Amino acid sequence: MNKNNRITILVYVFLIALSIVACGKKDEFSETQQEICMQTSESADSDIKKDKIINTESSSANQQESSTQKGENADSEMTSEELLDLFINGSIDAIDATDMTSVFNITDFSMNSEKGDSYSIGERVDLDNDGENELIICGPYGGIYIDARNNKVYEFAEGDGNTNILSYTYYNGEIWIMYSNSMNVGHEAYHMVKFEGADNIVAEMSFGEEPVDENNSESGMKYLLNGKEISYDEYTAFCSKIFAAEESTN
Repeated sequence: MNKNNRITILVYVFLIALSIVACGKKDEFSETQQEICMQTSESADSDIKKDKIINTESSSANQQESSTQKGENADSEMTSEELLDLFINGSIDAIDATDMTSVFNITDFSMNSEKGDSYSIGERVDLDNDGENELIICGPYGGIYIDARNNKVYEFAEGDGNTNILSYTYYNGEIWIMYSNSMNVGHEAYHMVKFEGADNIVAEMSFGEEPVDENNSESGMKYLLNGKEISYDEYTAFCSKIFAAEESTN
């Protein structure tokens, strides 16, 4: 083999070697790119999964918090019957009707039935015509009526001596609170109040009898209804309706 042929062969071999090396590096570079892409994809998938887990946990926590708040609100809003039970048990106080800054408790009452001035737990009746029952504490001068509203307990009505003996009656299908005055001999005076809600008076009535002449016992009696004089028959007919349906709470 001559020198020129040997050189040609060597050049050809060198070129083939360069081609093989170049192809190898290209494949290696492609594999590296594929590996980087796979790692990036796996990292992105991992981040997405983490975000989904975090969002799910956050949503669950928010739902639990919302449910808890709803439960607390439901628990905080008690029914009137539940509030009255708590008052009877001495767990909560009642707000005084004459002084809203003053309160009293069931333990403030004498519950000794052997004493004439003792109190006792009475019935629950819708005394203010609002669809919910009030509690009657029977006692001197008709006792005290207790109302539950706005998540609190209030004094609704109270007997106050012989001039205001408390009771209630039914008139024209509705309940009226009645105060009786028997303080003066020869006089009768009654005042009735109808409520639609404990703080909403919708009607009042007054009736009674008194001497025509205070200084003359033989002058006879006059009969009054809402300030107007009526006949004896009208008066007795009206009184018969009121007192037949009256409920004493002494």
